Amino acid sequence: MSNDVWALAEINNGKLANISLQLTTKAAELAAAFGGSAAAVALGTNTQAAAQELGACGAKTVYASEGEVYNQYLTQPHAETLATLIQQHQPRLVLWGGTNYGRDVAARVAARLGLSIEYNVGEVAVEGDGIVMTVPAFGGAQSVKMQFTGEGTKLLGARQNAFPTSRGGGTPQVEQVHAPAVPAKGAKVSGPFGTEGAEEAGHLGKAPDGHDIWMPAASRAKLEEAQVIVSGGRGLGGPQGFQQIEDLAAALGASVGASRAAVDAGWIPYAHQVGQTGKTVKPTVYIACGISGAVQHKAGMGTSSLIIAINKDKDAPIFQFCDLGIVADLNVVVPQLTAAVKRRKGQ
Repeated sequence: MSNDVWALAEINNGKLANISLQLTTKAAELAAAFGGSAAAVALGTNTQAAAQELGACGAKTVYASEGEVYNQYLTQPHAETLATLIQQHQPRLVLWGGTNYGRDVAARVAARLGLSIEYNVGEVAVEGDGIVMTVPAFGGAQSVKMQFTGEGTKLLGARQNAFPTSRGGGTPQVEQVHAPAVPAKGAKVSGPFGTEGAEEAGHLGKAPDGHDIWMPAASRAKLEEAQVIVSGGRGLGGPQGFQQIEDLAAALGASVGASRAAVDAGWIPYAHQVGQTGKTVKPTVYIACGISGAVQHKAGMGTSSLIIAINKDKDAPIFQFCDLGIVADLNVVVPQLTAAVKRRKGQ
């Protein structure tokens, strides 16, 4: 087994996800600590352009496999190529992102090769000759330090936006890898990113059990990639309250997030949860509406460049760490803010 550390890049129809750069930066840091080399695995289309970005973040080598089969089929071709590369090169550690893609591919590779795997890692460091990981436990109320044991390549799943991006690298050596054949059996992607027929505007829908649930617009940036996020919490009073969050998000071109309390109440799908047990985000602007700011929520958005809080409770914890706090009824302030943004944009 080598001392090399790899990052599994995520490419969606030719576009490199931000988490790929975060993972590559961390891979370079860990590889240096082990005395090895950092590499990235890029599977999909437009891999040459992706390779240059990955190299800038510290990847000395990029294993690039170009092929439409990666866009046309879910998981299976990705897992097959990654598993083959791991068997050939035996890296010490492979970092992958805690996205649906990363979890799906890594789980299949771990099962196929019998490798150790850990999910939801927020911090990772080298101590002695081992890897120490920090993982949330008990619903995010506690953090647990963990270590891998045994021999063989380890698979480490990192929370999105857990690591910073650094572009201090150079030009990588790109090794071309043959794409696998079209699977005889396999789940095919329906439409771009599997979202064919998705609603363009947010709307109030029905959950499987029949209760009302807000379905945010599907046409905006993924929460973990968004530069502006408007989030709602228990202070909205119900799923209907997300209409004003949606209106402000639409005016700003932002994505919609939510606190765990709103998700647990069934007001909005889990995919929009921000926090220690949800998505970790790092936007330029984060607007929290009716969110108290518990430590678990802060863990998911505390590194945002500008945090704006709107809450009628002047003692809400979020006012202790936000950059701009508005003590007022969100049902008054949010519509006024939306109207002001629209006026500014001439809408």
